[in-house]
Amino acid sequence: MKKNDYIDAVCIDYTYDGQGIVKVDGFPVFVKNMLLGEQAKVKIIKVLKNYAVGRMIELYHESPYRVEVKCPIFKQCGGCHLQHLSLEGQQIFKTKRVQDVLTRIGHCDVEVLPCIMMENPWFYRNKVQVPVGWCDGKIVSGFYKQHSNSIVPMDVCYIQNQESNQLVNRTKELLEQFFETPFDKVNHQGNIKHILVKYGHVTHELMLVIITYKETIKNVQTIIQQLTYEFPHLKSIVQNINPRHDNVILGEKVKILYGSGYIEDILLGNRYQISTKSFYQINPIQVERLYQKAIEYAEFQPGDQVIDAYCGIGTISLSLSKYVGHVFGVEIVAQAINDAKENARRNGIDNVDFICQDAGEFMVEFAKKNKHIDVVMIDPPRKGCSQVFLDQLLVLKPDRIVYISCDVATQARDIAYLQEHGYIADICQPVDMFPHSYHIENIVRLSYQKNID
Repeated sequence: MKKNDYIDAVCIDYTYDGQGIVKVDGFPVFVKNMLLGEQAKVKIIKVLKNYAVGRMIELYHESPYRVEVKCPIFKQCGGCHLQHLSLEGQQIFKTKRVQDVLTRIGHCDVEVLPCIMMENPWFYRNKVQVPVGWCDGKIVSGFYKQHSNSIVPMDVCYIQNQESNQLVNRTKELLEQFFETPFDKVNHQGNIKHILVKYGHVTHELMLVIITYKETIKNVQTIIQQLTYEFPHLKSIVQNINPRHDNVILGEKVKILYGSGYIEDILLGNRYQISTKSFYQINPIQVERLYQKAIEYAEFQPGDQVIDAYCGIGTISLSLSKYVGHVFGVEIVAQAINDAKENARRNGIDNVDFICQDAGEFMVEFAKKNKHIDVVMIDPPRKGCSQVFLDQLLVLKPDRIVYISCDVATQARDIAYLQEHGYIADICQPVDMFPHSYHIENIVRLSYQKNID
């Protein structure tokens, strides 16, 4: 097989990111947008040591799960991966992927329940963060083309909420009207790097963050007046200054140009304060279903002592607090802990302590005190838990661990380690927090097997 060869092939499986897999004499070829069971003519566009990459040229037999895509820039944009696959097809793909990874990496045979899908999986994201650049002499915003630094111009994103789409477009127009220029990564000239919008699903409040290279924005007061007039839900406008030349999006310096510097939203009955750098789940409808399932699987008792590791702004801690005796929320990001404490105060919740500390270090200190913990909730970053954290978790020996993860591979790695030391994974529930992408949020409950000790 060599570049520019043509083959007739049948898709037999998917890669982790939803590309079709065909095989030629046992050698795998990855084909974007090809679905399981489909037959097609494929052109080989790249041949590497362990696999090749192909492009579908002609589709002979179409999958019953193939649907027309809604977005006109789907093939160019890197934001969505699975719009061509029906919701039923996406559910099958995501459920199977979780099962395969937990079996292969986690070495566990827990039954994976069908992924919980979103009934209306459009315009769901409450956060939009788009780069700004030039195209044909005009300022454009959009998303990066996959595996490149080229912006695909976009006016409407079908997975971002509609008011955020409108606010991004109007901000871009006003910046251009007042002669602001995008930042040039090569020459380090210009000013505007990204436009970021956060949206409260229940409150409808909007926050606009303009990320700049320089300290000032031309005609900023006129822009503020115009935007706040046109968008009554716009409660805060912030300038984030980032003079760095790397790919880090947010800088350290923040100027509040209008409003309080935060917005509010309501999740499972609690009101939350969301600032520029606060982590807040991007799909508010599905996150409620995620948390409700996690709480159900934890089987809380009224006197339970609970640790919520990697707690962020406290959404899980405060959601479960009414079911237990006490919660310890741990997070290393100081601003997130400040927000968490404020969120507890404004909701009148007094049985939660929020601690700003590395989760592993906290667990070490907590284990030394020989305190009893009934349940540990874990929702770590994509890289999973540190070895220190896992080792101290084994010292504490909580009866139940509820592990939420946005990366099933690192979750499975950690589960394999815990299962070697007395725990067993007994419930698994994927939740589709990111419709039309290959990303998955997954819940696994692990129970301690006392007879193993």
